[in-house]
Amino acid sequence: MKRRGHLTAILLTAAMAAGLTACGGGNNAGTAAVTDTAKETQTEASSAAAESTEKAAAGQEDKITITYWNTNRHDQEYMAPLIEEFNNTNTDNIYIDYQIYAENYAQMLDLSFSTDSAPDVFQISNDGLATIVEKGYALDVTPFMTDEYKERFGEGAFVEGINMIDGKIYSLPYTASAVRLFYNRDIFDRVGIEAPPASLEELVADAKLITEQLSGEGIYGIAGNYKSSAAILRTIDPVVMVSGGTRCGFDYKNGKYDFTSYKPILEAFREMYEGGYAFPGSEALDIDPLRTQFAAGKIGMYMSLSHAEPGVYASQFPTDINWSCAYIPAAGGVIKGKQQLWTGGYSFAVNVNTAHPEEAWKVMEFLHSDEVMSGYYTAGLGTVMIPTAVEKAETPESVKKMPALELTDNDRNYPALPNGLKVEGKDYASVFVEVIFGMTDADKAIADLNKRYNEAYDKMVESGTARIVYPDFTTENLNTSK
Repeated sequence: MKRRGHLTAILLTAAMAAGLTACGGGNNAGTAAVTDTAKETQTEASSAAAESTEKAAAGQEDKITITYWNTNRHDQEYMAPLIEEFNNTNTDNIYIDYQIYAENYAQMLDLSFSTDSAPDVFQISNDGLATIVEKGYALDVTPFMTDEYKERFGEGAFVEGINMIDGKIYSLPYTASAVRLFYNRDIFDRVGIEAPPASLEELVADAKLITEQLSGEGIYGIAGNYKSSAAILRTIDPVVMVSGGTRCGFDYKNGKYDFTSYKPILEAFREMYEGGYAFPGSEALDIDPLRTQFAAGKIGMYMSLSHAEPGVYASQFPTDINWSCAYIPAAGGVIKGKQQLWTGGYSFAVNVNTAHPEEAWKVMEFLHSDEVMSGYYTAGLGTVMIPTAVEKAETPESVKKMPALELTDNDRNYPALPNGLKVEGKDYASVFVEVIFGMTDADKAIADLNKRYNEAYDKMVESGTARIVYPDFTTENLNTSK
């Protein structure tokens, strides 16, 4: 029996609209849509940051300038005063040149390194670490870290291929996000659904029930932003992982690609979208138009990111609907695996060519300090990945109202995927969109993907890349021992 929860609403001032990638190799580029309005706001924020930097830099010629780049316009109001205070009070003669590049960040970073104007400290997504290190951008910061300093990041914070390459630490964790199911409680109440679905089967049944009773009013059970194949990363992939399947099709235990575990999840989603239980036109929706319809009360459920939605409905798409979030349901209702953190979380690295490595490290210590990050967490600006900071913080109002926004032990970093995989033809996410909308048979799609991905991976191994194999790995223990 499902039990009715409390009606909730979120008041949160932060929103993130960054392009993100979650799975490596081939053409797997999962980018979140950014509206023209959001782009204008990002540009304004970047311009404002640059103007503020120019003004603050006046009279700082006698200090050591450490340039710091990130993409986080959503936390600028919180971070700017702290950085200004640091600039005015630190005893190490350091001045932080704080810059926000919310658009085309990866390209801007590449350009800065190619023109010898790269920042001293810069943000990366953890899934991008291997590429950053391969390009020679990041400094090995292991020598700066004591055992005591490492311990404050908690168990599992430093993972080979995520924060480390060949045992060397190149980045420090900052914040993270995970996929959650967002739902309209008003719609659930109207049709008699007392709690969010706890299984994939309930998800399908609830979507069908909502559509059968309310489609005459233009209200449908579920929606997805499948205009971009990136939607697979925030819908199908999480359900596969928590159901005990492979992450992005990679079987760590046997060191090969196997998309077989995707079949039951794809068939369930195909039933919803081909069966008419979903918002019409989902195959052509971007995420922001989807959010507009959800805010208007036309969508019962959809999947998105824990860090983003509270701010979206507080500021970008204000709404009076009663909405909440829940954990991703698993096939059969039994959790058999962890969910990969979105892009592995966010982290910061130090420029390998910085002229001031000691000072750059002090800036890293400041950015990751309990003082900065506990306030960051309390303000609801992100789910902080530093346990010592969280312990000193107050629980954000958003998490008090929607506990499922918080990360759990079931939200973890998997080992890194094969880096630089070049697959001939369409990537798996594009193929699976076609499966969901009835354009491709699931069995044929999976057989073709297994063949093409393994051929590409075998070529990598033949050319000298070490095959990734963890014999004792399961989706529940993520064991990387060999």
